[in-house]
Formats: sequence, C-alpha cells, structure tokens
Amino acid sequence: MSRDARCFSMALLVACLLSMGASYRTQNFIVTADTPELAKEIGDAAERFRRDLAIEWLGHELPPWNDICPITVQVAPHLGAGGATSFYFSHGRPHGWRMSLQGCRERVLDSVLPHEITHTIFATHFGRPLPRWADEGASTSVEHPSELAKQHRMLLKFLSTGRGIAFNKMFAMREYPRDILPLYSQGYSLVKFLLAQGGKQKFIQYVGDGMNSGHWTAATQRHYGYASLGDLQQTWLSWVKQGSSVEPEALAALTGAVAPSGTPADEPTISPSPSTEVASAAEPSAASSTNTLFAHPDNSWYARQRERIHQEDGPSSGSLRVDPPVSLLR
Repeated sequence: MSRDARCFSMALLVACLLSMGASYRTQNFIVTADTPELAKEIGDAAERFRRDLAIEWLGHELPPWNDICPITVQVAPHLGAGGATSFYFSHGRPHGWRMSLQGCRERVLDSVLPHEITHTIFATHFGRPLPRWADEGASTSVEHPSELAKQHRMLLKFLSTGRGIAFNKMFAMREYPRDILPLYSQGYSLVKFLLAQGGKQKFIQYVGDGMNSGHWTAATQRHYGYASLGDLQQTWLSWVKQGSSVEPEALAALTGAVAPSGTPADEPTISPSPSTEVASAAEPSAASSTNTLFAHPDNSWYARQRERIHQEDGPSSGSLRVDPPVSLLR
C-alpha cells in the first residue's frame, strides 16, 4: 500500500471514529452521543433509572450485568422521539444488549430512556419474553405525563373507531400486531388500571404467575379478583368510559378496590419538569415511534417475531376464543 493510500485509510478511520461522537462508560452502559456532556448525562440517568425503577417494580436493585449495554443517542429539536432495545435470551438471561434513543433532549431523558430501561429490567427479572401488552404497557407507564395524556387521547380514538383489542386476544399476543399503536395505548391503560389496585410489585407477581401457569384467567382471579378476562375487560372499559380516574372512591365504585395507602396510584415513576408540548391524538408515544420501533438486529428475538407478522394474520390465539374488537360504542 502506498504512503498516500495509508494516509487516506488512517484519515478515513479517524473520520469514522469522530463521527461516532463522544463516549461515556458506566458500570452497565456505554453511551455514544454528540458531546461528552450529553453522553455523561444519559449514562448517569440510565444507571439511576436502572436502580430506581428496579426498586419500584421488583422491590430490589438488579445485580450488574455481565454484558454492558451500548446506548447510541441522537438528540435534536426536530427529531421525533423514539427508542429501540434489542437483546436475546440464553439460559434464562438476556444478552447482547443494544439500545438506541432519539428525540429532543427532554423527551429522551424523561420518556424514551426510562421506557427502554424498563424493558431491560423486565427482561433481566423474567429471563424470557413478556406478553407484549404487559411489557409495552408497563414501560409506557413511566413516561412523562404529556406522553401519558397522549396515550389516553389515542386510546379513546381507537376504542371509538373499533380498533380496540379484545383481552383474550391481547393476552395471547407474543408478537406485535400489524395495527400496533392500539396495543401501546390499551396496554398502558390496562397497566394503569391494575397498578391502581395494588401497585407495581403486585403487578410483577401477577405477570409472573400468568407466564408461569399459562392460565391468565386463574392468575387474574387470584391477584385482582376478576372471574375472567371478559370480566376484567368490561370493568376496565367502564372505568375508561368514566374518565380513567384512579381516585380510591372512583375505583371502589367499579371494583371495590382501593389504592394502597400512601401510594398515589397515578403518581408517575419520574417527576420531570412540566412540558408545554401539545400532541395530536394520532401521534404515537415518544418511545413507540414507528420510525425506530423496529430497529432491532436481525438476530434478536423481537426481530424474529416481527418477521412472522408478514407471514401470519396476527398472533395465534391457541384455544382462546377471539372476541370482536373492544369498542366504547358497545
């Protein structure tokens, strides 16, 4: 190779490294962002969310991961907010973490990052894929209040136009449906409804019970007292119609359940600064932007499941009877 060629190759390598931006390493993450300050801010926030959210959902911190999680960040005011996290399971443990975040700085820090970190906490705790509604619904629940309000507006639109998902179909889903946005809105709303009746750790126990037993009706009855998924669906739908209030009196009127004393059921996991952002009802959640939602490596579990969507008409419901779409008009 000539001297000029070697110089060109070295310049190209330097340019590639510079284009990757600044990096910041923590115990469990390595963040690549445009500036050292942003990389540090994201890395420190990731560790904080990993600790605090694990304590809230599980009751304890997670041990350090064997595999460090790379996070790539693109922050700009004009970027739509979104994120993607990929990994695979081996012997009951997640491996091969990859996380990407994008959006304005505020939404990345108060919505996209905690959403994606929640996915990693659940993957570490359960050691296998969760039902889509539970994983996305719970992860959405930790986003900024402006994003949660957006999800509620979208839910009302979906339920009033016949795009709601029957619970026995939704609980059977192990992959993303073609019409994906109703899954996020409805999953979040149901998670909010259940959290108001016992909190996060009870919800984790419920999901674990349902996954282990494979009998969601029995698990629902054991943990929340509903005789069937149909009973849960109708009570939840009445709750949505009446405004989705998590005040103890409103819940008691429908279910007889009261939020745990001293734990406001609708208190967000994080307390970011107020936002003046106004979003239309048709916009997706910050962490569910369809521009980045499917940006998983081809060897990830989620990518393999996604490929099946193009070959099948939605998830298999097994022996479950699939009801018509849920609607507020019924």
